[in-house]
Order: sequence, then structure tokens, then C-alpha cells
Amino acid sequence: MEATENRVAGACLVGAMWWYATYVLYPAQQLKRAGLLVNTGAKLDDLTIDDRPGLGPYFSRRHSEPVLLSTRTDHDYLVEEFDRMSEVYAEFVQPFSRPIFDEALAIMSKFIKSDARVLDSGCGPGRELLRVARLVPKGEMVGVDLAAGMVTTAHRAARASGLDNCAFFQADAGALPQEFDGQFDVIYNCLAHHHFPDPPAAAAAALRCLRDGGYYCVVDPGPEWYNQMSAPFAKWADPGWIGFHTPDRFRRLMQEAGFARVLWFDLLPGFGLVVGEKARRAGPRK
Repeated sequence: MEATENRVAGACLVGAMWWYATYVLYPAQQLKRAGLLVNTGAKLDDLTIDDRPGLGPYFSRRHSEPVLLSTRTDHDYLVEEFDRMSEVYAEFVQPFSRPIFDEALAIMSKFIKSDARVLDSGCGPGRELLRVARLVPKGEMVGVDLAAGMVTTAHRAARASGLDNCAFFQADAGALPQEFDGQFDVIYNCLAHHHFPDPPAAAAAALRCLRDGGYYCVVDPGPEWYNQMSAPFAKWADPGWIGFHTPDRFRRLMQEAGFARVLWFDLLPGFGLVVGEKARRAGPRK
């Protein structure tokens, strides 16, 4: 009975995402391109653009195969469904996620240099990671996900795409490997944050793993109207769903983690991009 209900819930979730993409996201994207969609969030001019070279490749030269955990974690139960869906997940979600990430990437590309070292914290099957990897031919992409099936699927997708500037690790977003400390120019996640069981730990881990002056980017729902409308349905249908944040909650979360500056960018109706900037130290930088 439970398996049947899960299948029904999953089908309803996919149907709802595709409906919203067809009748809201894609039309809104065209209105935005035409300058007809009102933006109440931050502007590109509000970003602090770092002029330093990126950190370049490192992990992809040391790990040609996925690095998987040898022990279970306290949060493995949250990703069991994602492990089962790893091979087909991208096909179900991409029509919904693509326009949202299109708009996010238009902003993020302003500070993702061709030699940047970038971490996708919650990479899933790698659909966004592959796009960013092509923007950093002199740098690298590192994908992290707690679901081992997603990690291996993303690794296979990168290799099938001819991308050798990628490395993959199984890890919890709130407990990133110590070898990541200070090692990234940019860390982001797309439509994954509402699955994080410990958002403060994830924000603290991102801050720890960024170089000084680095950026932590979260693409997720945000406006209160969308959260109120979607939360009951997401709780029933979305496996591993924990909860949505408003722009104000995102700002508090990142400020309390220690980010020096936090900006919210409107993307498309119901969705936004949060950018947290790590403080820049005085004097010589790493």
C-alpha cells in the first residue's frame, strides 16, 4: 500500500511540476526577457565581483572515480528514494528545473570564471553540474550528494559528455569533507536546499569550504505566497522534503553562519537565488 501511495504521489509531483513549468515558468521567462517582469530583488550591480584568478583544477586530477562513504550517516533515510530514482530523476525534473537554473546561471556566470573551482552541494544526477562544468574549462566542478546512486549517475553523465574536469563525492551537505576547507571559489545548490535536514550546518559547511571572498549560492523557492501554497503538497509528494525558506530566513541563516553579505535575486515566480559572500581578508589573499 505504501509503495502504491508513493508512486501516486510521485506521479502527482511530476505532473504539478510540468504544469507549473508550462503555464508559469516558461511564459514568465519570456516576459522577463522582454523586460515586462517586475524585479523586486537585488540587481547585478549589487554584486561584489572578485577580480582574482580562480583556484583551478585539483580534485578532478586526484579522483577519477567517485569517492563514496564507507559508513552510513544519520540522514541516509532521507535519500533512499533518490537512490532508487537516480537513473531517471533528471528526465522527470529537468523540464521544471531548467528555466529556473537558466535565470540563476545568468547571474552566477558573472562571478564564475573559466578557471574557477566550483562545488555543487546536492548535485543529484548532475544536470546543472554539467552545464557549469562547461563554463570552467580551465577549472573544475566537484559534485557532492548524499545519495550514492546520484553520485555514480552524475559521474557517468560527466564522462559520457566528455568532461574530465569533474570529481564526485558522496557526502552530507552539512558535513562536507575536511579536505574541502577553503578550496572553492563558488559553492551552489539548485532545488536541493529544501531537502537539507540541517540548513545551519549546510551554510556553515559552505562557509568553511569557500576561499575568502567566495560565493555561496542557493537556488530555491522563497516568496511566502509560493511556500504557503506548495508546502502541504511538497510534504506529501516530495521525497526527503524538509521545508522552504523565505528570503528573510535565508538572509538570517547565512548571516548567522558568518557570511559578510547576503543578496536575494528574483528569478521566476516563486523562485529566487540567494548569494552569500564570504568576507575578504585584508592583505594577501589565498
